[in-house]
Amino acid sequence: MAYSVREERQSLAVSLREDLGEAERMIVQLRRNNVEQFLQLLDRIELRFVELESYGLDLRPEFTRWASLHSKLRREAGRIMRVVDVAGGLDNLRQANPPAEGFWWHLDAVVAESRRRLLRRLGITLGTIVSLLVVVWILLTFVFPPDPNTVVASEAISTLQQLAFEGRWEEALAVIEEAKSQLTQPDAEILIWEGVIRGKLGQDERAREALAEAKSLVPPGKLVAYWWSLGSVQLSVGNVEEARHAAFEAISLDDADPQGYFLLASVAEVIGNTVCAVDLFEETFQLAADSNPQLAVIARVRMGNLLQRPANMALLGDDESGNGNTENSENSAQNNNSDSGLPESCGGL
Repeated sequence: MAYSVREERQSLAVSLREDLGEAERMIVQLRRNNVEQFLQLLDRIELRFVELESYGLDLRPEFTRWASLHSKLRREAGRIMRVVDVAGGLDNLRQANPPAEGFWWHLDAVVAESRRRLLRRLGITLGTIVSLLVVVWILLTFVFPPDPNTVVASEAISTLQQLAFEGRWEEALAVIEEAKSQLTQPDAEILIWEGVIRGKLGQDERAREALAEAKSLVPPGKLVAYWWSLGSVQLSVGNVEEARHAAFEAISLDDADPQGYFLLASVAEVIGNTVCAVDLFEETFQLAADSNPQLAVIARVRMGNLLQRPANMALLGDDESGNGNTENSENSAQNNNSDSGLPESCGGL
């Protein structure tokens, strides 16, 4: 009997180690045809630990490998979710594998929280830039008298950024209405904010009217700035797809203007496409080096921050190795982006 128990214990331990090794190999080569098997394998590993717990074995090496696997899952949740989406989505996989309680069955929540943290960081960055602009404005007031409309618009936009960060849309709209009542002439950026905020409140018709008015105030040769401003506001309120659309509009108008690439790089960063974001920040730097040195510096700083994150070395390697093995539809999207002048790493963005 003792021999039978010992044999069962050894068999379970060997099975656990084999499963850990298989999971460590699979996580770097996930495809839509094996991602469900990978998630099921993680369930089996967890069950093996529970089964072996009562035997009193020294499983510290296995627990270390398991913890390392957990960390990799969290770091690369965005990449894994892109594979899961191609395989039909995590909701469908959860329904097919009840009770699906392990956190790996809920990586969509991990990605969503990561995006919220990133948006907070972007908000802080934008806030810092705005603060610097305010300081510059204060310094300039000692030499040049301030334009009352500029003062009203700047104060309103600063307040709107904070309210948007907190999701207080009704209060943001009230700030916009108050600012418009004080302006002696329409302000395009205030109108852009109005269009985006009204969209958040479901006031689609009035949102379109505000954006149309904002666009009409921009000289035809400056429409890239309109799309860049609109996309920046959309991104700051969490409208990632709308920001992506604005970035492509800006690039289509002038593929030598760095602002569209900077906006698209920010979108790529938010959705977790690190390789594409780095390439687009580099493209921004190259285009802005002479014409817009401030933007060039900001792009280099953002790119450096991305590359300095420990998790991104692994992400860059995985994304690069996976580019050659994507599905035909993804290759088609990649080719289209390459033809449009975007880096090949941004295929499917």
